[in-house]
Amino acid sequence: MIKVKVQTSPHGTFPTAFGSALAAMSAQRAETRFPFGSLVPLWSRQIPYTVAKFYFFEKCVQLFYTHVFTQPKETYSKLTQLGVTFASGYSAGVICAIVSHPADSIVSQMGKAANKGKSFGQIASEVGVVNLCTKGLGTRVLMIGTLTGLQWWIYDTFKTVMGLGTTGGK
Repeated sequence: MIKVKVQTSPHGTFPTAFGSALAAMSAQRAETRFPFGSLVPLWSRQIPYTVAKFYFFEKCVQLFYTHVFTQPKETYSKLTQLGVTFASGYSAGVICAIVSHPADSIVSQMGKAANKGKSFGQIASEVGVVNLCTKGLGTRVLMIGTLTGLQWWIYDTFKTVMGLGTTGGK
């Protein structure tokens, strides 16, 4: 909640240092609903995001090894296997970005002074469902896709170095 407030406040209107921001949020508890005011929208974003991240990564790996790389996984080089990992992670990240974007947009809107005291429903109706789902989505897809692809690639690279092999396959 502090992070969102710091990021969405106009320059110079809210402290940027953690300690000062924490004190300001505590002092404005009635307005900001600190510390639990953003818990529901945060969970509304984070839970679907995390479920999608794991489910779709595994599903994408399975699809790659079923439809694109049809030989047994062990017949492909580690580099190819790690490429499948990255591509699957990137694909899962794109889905994560799409799934979590509307809730994340509402969390960002909550931090704006103009939306002080408004409910999630009021904010959503004012901003518009289309804007909540699409505004800034391209940048988010690029960022989350790349980060998620790299996270899974690092994970499978570590597993490979430890002799455990990469994810998926027959």
